[in-house]
Amino acid sequence: MSLVDQRMAWNAVSGAYQKLHEHSTLRVSYSAWAPPESDLQLLGNVAGRHILDLGCGGGQNSIALARQGALVTGVDLSEMQIVHARQLAVANAVGVEFMLGNGEELDAFAGGAWDVVFSSNTFPYIADMSRCLAGCAHVLRHGGQLVFSLDHPARACFFDEETGELLPYPGRSYFDESPLHWRFDGTPIRMESYPRTLATWVTLLVNAGFRLARLVEPLPPTDLLDDFWPEDDPRSPLRNLPHCAIFVAEKR
Repeated sequence: MSLVDQRMAWNAVSGAYQKLHEHSTLRVSYSAWAPPESDLQLLGNVAGRHILDLGCGGGQNSIALARQGALVTGVDLSEMQIVHARQLAVANAVGVEFMLGNGEELDAFAGGAWDVVFSSNTFPYIADMSRCLAGCAHVLRHGGQLVFSLDHPARACFFDEETGELLPYPGRSYFDESPLHWRFDGTPIRMESYPRTLATWVTLLVNAGFRLARLVEPLPPTDLLDDFWPEDDPRSPLRNLPHCAIFVAEKR
């Protein structure tokens, strides 16, 4: 899927996405499947730090970071998401700069000017991750952090492209890195993402000039597991999967 097609798809599902997820502007979220930053403490004190929120979506994490004193710029591929983010920032009386852009083209940002590049559940939608990570290394100062989250690669083994749901058994090889396609939440809008193994992610980071400081595989919240797959549900074995992976890397 081209960048143009990706942008059109995310513009089309923007409203539905915001209604479906309803992210908080009071705390930084890595995923519904993970504890918030206030529990994990992966970013540390962000006051006064320059943070680039890559794939900011509706701006909730950008606003939450700005509330803590960070100097935040949010970037997203979708015009509709950026509109939502700007309106949300005004409603919350928080100053955040939001810009239209994509993770494969970060040349417009000053090199060595950022303390943190943060990204929540965006990197799986970027086709050319080598280019993206090179851009992240370019904009970060020496020793700067890249912190990003994604659905755990093991989940892709159980993903059913026809239904967009998880199967109770692996129907796809963990090592298959061909794109995944599905329809967003029952809509006719086709989405595409790019599964990668943990080893591939580590290799990509090292090749881009990063040192992996931490890899976090948090326990999924029990209440969420109970909602999706109760103990007596035929798909209850899915409770035993890791559902989120969070990477903390430093620019060498």
